[in-house]
Amino acid sequence: MMDTLATIPPMIIGGSIISTVSFILHTIGFSTTYWYKIGDVVHMGLWKSCNTVQFKGVEVCNYFTDAPVRDAQLAAAGVLESFALIAFVAALVCAFLKMFVLKEQGIMFVVIGLLNFIAGGLALIGTIVFATLSFSGFTFDSSKFHYSFGLCIVGGIGGIFSGIVFILAWRWVRN
Repeated sequence: MMDTLATIPPMIIGGSIISTVSFILHTIGFSTTYWYKIGDVVHMGLWKSCNTVQFKGVEVCNYFTDAPVRDAQLAAAGVLESFALIAFVAALVCAFLKMFVLKEQGIMFVVIGLLNFIAGGLALIGTIVFATLSFSGFTFDSSKFHYSFGLCIVGGIGGIFSGIVFILAWRWVRN
């Protein structure tokens, strides 16, 4: 195992670590319901909205898919974030293959770099779509976005940065 790790270029290891951390941050943000928070009463994510019943102190959550009418922009944000998650998984699988199976395939640098660019770009576009959500005269107050929203932004930026590292690794190995 040590001989194998010693033969892996440091840029591949670094890019894979950045990609893994970005994937973890995006997954946490993707799956939690703290994209937007109003006081201590209401918080929402991509998939459901939760509110605390005032007198009983019980939290009640409703899935957006159960609503009679679903906002198309919210659905688009969910789809973009879902595709970003799939692209992160594909990038990590390809990075693992590059490190341990397809060591001599230089094109894998480009594939991994592009998958990370796609993942990061989709994650960032998904957060933009969510942030610009408006319905019935309601728009989000930018001071009330919460940690899940921020984690998806950081994950998206990390994905783009990891894509840059893999493209640079390809250029470095090629020359």
